[in-house]
Amino acid sequence: ALSIIAFSWLSGVDDNSCSYYGNIMQPRRRWLSTLVFSFPLLPFGMAFVALDRAKMLCRHPLKKYDGVFLSGGADDANDGKTDDDDEDDDEDDDAAIKPYRSRSLAWTKRYRKLNPYEKVRARVISFGHRTKSDWDDAVSSGQLGQYVPSYPDEMYAPEWVDWDEWLGLMRRYDDTKNLASTLGLKSLDEYVIFVRSNNKRAEGLRIPVRPDIYYKDEWIDEDTFFGRPS
Repeated sequence: ALSIIAFSWLSGVDDNSCSYYGNIMQPRRRWLSTLVFSFPLLPFGMAFVALDRAKMLCRHPLKKYDGVFLSGGADDANDGKTDDDDEDDDEDDDAAIKPYRSRSLAWTKRYRKLNPYEKVRARVISFGHRTKSDWDDAVSSGQLGQYVPSYPDEMYAPEWVDWDEWLGLMRRYDDTKNLASTLGLKSLDEYVIFVRSNNKRAEGLRIPVRPDIYYKDEWIDEDTFFGRPS
């Protein structure tokens, strides 16, 4: 409409501009009629744009579950489907998965898919909690942040080992000693080489680089740790 108005205005600067046509088209009147008929349509156009924006916001709201934010796009990825539809379509059919507290089984599976165990555990380890008590304090004060469930032992029951593993705490002396034997490590040099050449694996195993230093209170000697006859 604005383009038509502008064209009409430019084509009707003065009455002499249409003298070639014998003033038949009467440009000024044409411009005025265009303005009169186009102006009432503007509110309808604005209303259409506003309605379209409202529909988009309704489809993608920001929702919060148990202190955890899930974006509308993620939570409503199966927009138009019921929980039963999600449950049927979900690839994770592990019978060990149970509904998370008051949530439905479909919601729990969707949450686990968006926030898998190892991804959330890596985020938790970065928090630096050293004990279960530290974790409980973080939960009660709301410091866990987004995408970390308050009860991971329930959310990730099939993968759950213990709280030390969840928080990324180092194994106890006896556990590391037995693991070193299982790995076939016979000396401190072999142990250190293994850890430094397999950083990611050592991190997953939760063993220190220097057990003689980390377990200084329990450390006796290298022969005892590696089970060698003295």
